[in-house]
Amino acid sequence: MINMLDEEKGITLAEVEHKYPRVFQSLGYDVLMDTDSFNKPKVISTFQLCVNSILCLLKMKPGQYPSIPELGLDVEQYLHEYSDDQSIPATIRTKLYDQLNLLQLTGVQIEVMFDKTDDGFDALLIQITGDERLEYGEKLSPVIIGITYDQLSHMYTRVSYAKDRS
Repeated sequence: MINMLDEEKGITLAEVEHKYPRVFQSLGYDVLMDTDSFNKPKVISTFQLCVNSILCLLKMKPGQYPSIPELGLDVEQYLHEYSDDQSIPATIRTKLYDQLNLLQLTGVQIEVMFDKTDDGFDALLIQITGDERLEYGEKLSPVIIGITYDQLSHMYTRVSYAKDRS
């Protein structure tokens, strides 16, 4: 019997391990509710899993996950204070590292900084870089997460993946 993740689509663990060698996937893989260009279940690497986890941590409010009540940053609470308090980037960075350690997610470096959008809105930029093991075969690092308010005062988040650096 072939070890299949999804027998209808026909993706095998060997195919996944070819794309993302197990030795470089310290946290394993994640399968999304989506398909790739070959109409097979979409599998993401540990680095992409870390980026998705950071996005969730940023948006989540503490107490939202009952079994780990301290999980979540609620970054929206900082949106109006960006330009007033220069310690916010360091605070967010420290809190993100604390929460990543709580989840045992390692191998990423995070930088947090201020910027302004073209429309003059304050924006928070979070740059995520993976270490050599997490980046293996990816060429997606660094990833920039931009968070700001739009014209209707709704939180807006955009994730930008770097182009192939080779």
